[in-house]
Amino acid sequence: MPETKRNMELFSTDDLELIDDHELVTRFHKGDTEAFNTLVLKYQNRIAKLIYSKIHDAESTKDLCQEVFLKVYKSLSRFKGDSAFYSWLYRIAMNSCIDYIRQQSRRKTVGIDDLEAGVEEFLLISKLPSPSHMIEMQELGDIIDKAVNHLPPKQQQVFRLRYEKKLQIKEVAVLINRSEGTVKTHLHHAHRRLRELLRPYLENRPLEWDDQI
Repeated sequence: MPETKRNMELFSTDDLELIDDHELVTRFHKGDTEAFNTLVLKYQNRIAKLIYSKIHDAESTKDLCQEVFLKVYKSLSRFKGDSAFYSWLYRIAMNSCIDYIRQQSRRKTVGIDDLEAGVEEFLLISKLPSPSHMIEMQELGDIIDKAVNHLPPKQQQVFRLRYEKKLQIKEVAVLINRSEGTVKTHLHHAHRRLRELLRPYLENRPLEWDDQI
């Protein structure tokens, strides 16, 4: 990864915020490595604060921050702009935090197999006290909430009544004036659609339907 210290005096914080990420990524794709240095300058403090808020260790934060931008440097040529650059960068940083805590705790964490078992079972699983679970469940909960907003209205209504309001199937059926079979059908389709929406996230790929984290 190129050095950035020699460029730090060239930009103020306000200057960096005005620089378009897409333009910098495009320049990097064309072989301009200085564009990457500018991206690092723009986001390194934000990413360092994010990492520290998750792991609460200053030395490890420095190491992880360097690791994150090294990963970005190595994979930026494959970034196609399907999501906002910071969303992509945020995902890499969060995954680095999760990997770090996973290594520290040596406990089983959430993976794609959990989701394959069914969104219903996944959502009802109890939260284990390990830090890695807390981070993943918090972030994944936010992503699931956004994904639910992309469900068709009826599926979204039934899903939220079932899981947010914690109603039984028969209670949901009464509320929406539909049969229990209809409620189950809506839930089935909602689960299947959510698996499709969430799979890229769990495979560390950009979410095409969400450009903000």
